[in-house]
Amino acid sequence: MRGLPAFLFAALMVLPTSGQASPDVDFPQPGYSYGGKVRGGPGMNYRQIGSLREGDDILILNGTGAMMNGYEWFQIRYRNGRTGYQWGGIMCSQNPYPTIFRVCDGPRLQTEAPVRDNPPVISQPTASAGANGFTVGAVIHSGGSFTNTGNGQWQETDAQGRVNFHFQEKSRDEWSVYLFDASRNVGIQLDLHRGQVLYGLGAEPKRALYQITGSFAQADSAQTGGELPQPASETTVRYTCAEGLPLTVTFVTSGNGHAIFSIDGSPEERLEQVPSGSGSQYTNGRFTLFAKGNSATLQHPSGVDNCFE
Repeated sequence: MRGLPAFLFAALMVLPTSGQASPDVDFPQPGYSYGGKVRGGPGMNYRQIGSLREGDDILILNGTGAMMNGYEWFQIRYRNGRTGYQWGGIMCSQNPYPTIFRVCDGPRLQTEAPVRDNPPVISQPTASAGANGFTVGAVIHSGGSFTNTGNGQWQETDAQGRVNFHFQEKSRDEWSVYLFDASRNVGIQLDLHRGQVLYGLGAEPKRALYQITGSFAQADSAQTGGELPQPASETTVRYTCAEGLPLTVTFVTSGNGHAIFSIDGSPEERLEQVPSGSGSQYTNGRFTLFAKGNSATLQHPSGVDNCFE
């Protein structure tokens, strides 16, 4: 269940905000769940009373008006006639509804939002020779470009070369650079493998915005300034924890070493590396992460999550 829409777990609790209750005339209606926890009330502050697997049938009984990250909590009926509450960001419905993630297209749910109609078919990476997610310094697309200006800063220019927006680099992997503009709550993924610039608002799934037409490694780009992080100093790993909870960890080896993690789209936490007899251990006093091989264990105030790549 990789790449599912973000929802927070109990240790990283975000209380739902009040919102306009959903009109009951739209319910009940059938749907499917992306999996995850069923709770005793409409919010992360209620205890877990059950769990669902990806593609499980649900009957969405009514909305509650409790909102979290743009989606509403709903009362549902699931296996054997049980009732409980699940977040609308991890379900689909038979009919479109503004506070439910998407309309169902079958029990095997898509894990990413659809891209534009008739997206280009790209069978090979569009990055120029020598440029990948670790080394790229400039990306040219159909509407302008993104350029690394140094110290983790990027700027976006339009087709006329005017600078429109500025971004902070968050992380990299082999084929992508992940950028964020805090002033607009906008995330950008420069995906060199698929040849697309992907755009997302807040925790929303990213959608294709532009087609990449060229890319240049830092040393090859006369437009860029500053230095990129060294490939060996930063590695991002995506784990899957209990009930499909996604855990993203960026391991940084520079200095004394540290790790930055986020689970289910929760706010990032920085953990400092500490001596460990086996594997790697990171902590900030509240959270402790053990990483070894393809597994990680996250200890938090509410318990322990065991996760695997």
